[in-house]
Amino acid sequence: MIKKALLTGALLVTTTSPVIAELSGNVTLTTDYVFRGYSQTDNQIALQGGLDYAHESGFYIGTWASNIDSNFFSGTATDPQLELDVYAGFSSETSGGIGYDVGILHYDYPGYSKSDTNELYVSLSYEGFSASLNYSDELAFVGSTESAYYVAGGYEFSLPQDFSVSVNVGYSGGDAFDGGTNAAFSDSYVDWNIALSKSMGGVDFAL
Repeated sequence: MIKKALLTGALLVTTTSPVIAELSGNVTLTTDYVFRGYSQTDNQIALQGGLDYAHESGFYIGTWASNIDSNFFSGTATDPQLELDVYAGFSSETSGGIGYDVGILHYDYPGYSKSDTNELYVSLSYEGFSASLNYSDELAFVGSTESAYYVAGGYEFSLPQDFSVSVNVGYSGGDAFDGGTNAAFSDSYVDWNIALSKSMGGVDFAL
């Protein structure tokens, strides 16, 4: 998942020496909440925020929320207006500089629990390159009772004047995309993203 942070802040919880844990928060204002190629706010503004706790062992836990107005829910009796995610995992880095991250993510939609979805994820990173895989045995947030996976890869590089560019490509596949009786889509699909970013005065801007 790629969240475009326009406003960020952090609060550190430390002891004497060494640092054993970190508590960080973030707030984002974005013109559109796009997730895996689809707008979750009907191409409208989204206000988002999250809170994360990370231990020096590599264990972390966090939560993230955003307003939504997704076409997946339009016309339903209880159209949800909020997405609330909770996740936990473990991340570290090998001696060769390869970063890895494994965990579980729960998507919760207050007032519309039948769309709540669990995903397992794993990702690898090396220098500016990254690759990830998400898997769910029931992709309920798109209205499917079938399993699905999302595989993605990306590269980020720096430019002069503290600008950076990121390029990402993702592929959504699995039984939820085969066009069957319980599928949400008629076929699998590819989404892509190119972003230009810059940090100024403690605020991250992305286009």
